[in-house]
Amino acid sequence: MDKAYGYVSERLGSGELKPGQKLSEPSLAAACGVSRTPMREAVRRLIEEGVVYQIAKSGTYVTGFGAKDVCDAYEIRAAIESALLERAIAALTKKDLSELEHHCTRMYQAIKAMRKAKMSIMTGQPEVDFLREDLSFHQLLLRVSGNTLAEKIIANTYRRNQFFGTHSHQRTLRHVANAWRYHCEILRACRNRDAASAVRWLKNHIASSQKDALLPLSKM
Repeated sequence: MDKAYGYVSERLGSGELKPGQKLSEPSLAAACGVSRTPMREAVRRLIEEGVVYQIAKSGTYVTGFGAKDVCDAYEIRAAIESALLERAIAALTKKDLSELEHHCTRMYQAIKAMRKAKMSIMTGQPEVDFLREDLSFHQLLLRVSGNTLAEKIIANTYRRNQFFGTHSHQRTLRHVANAWRYHCEILRACRNRDAASAVRWLKNHIASSQKDALLPLSKM
């Protein structure tokens, strides 16, 4: 099932599968090289995450999105992550801080790869690497907080944001550089055990990402 899930997720993330598009599980299974059963399970998982949906006697479709969808997703992130960040900071170990720094470093490396390839918009492997490290940074803080349900909810919400972001905002150098800077500031506050500063930077980070995602939608 993981192979099938990764295959469909990659195509959703790249924009190859677009909002409103009907999915064919048999065709996806054949293209992925798996049987229909793991593909069916992968689609069910994506339905739970809200990025695809089913209509009885009609089929499975890629979820459309609008300004409210984007705002709802970011609102959930801001509320949950901010509430749990103070608890996480108190529990962070040296190993945890080292891992957070590693994620920031890998995000920066992805940005360097983007610049080296002279990309105006981050795509391909740099984008895959950047988004993976970005999510891992946030998941680590949630995991340290001890709330496993929140970790699952945010992972799903984050994935929705990624898929919406593919079609709403483009990951320019300015956007990814700002995101990296916010992560570095959150890390700095974590090292200093400064919960108020960490929460402030986290909220600024989420608000900035939401603003970038909403801008193109306002022009539709």
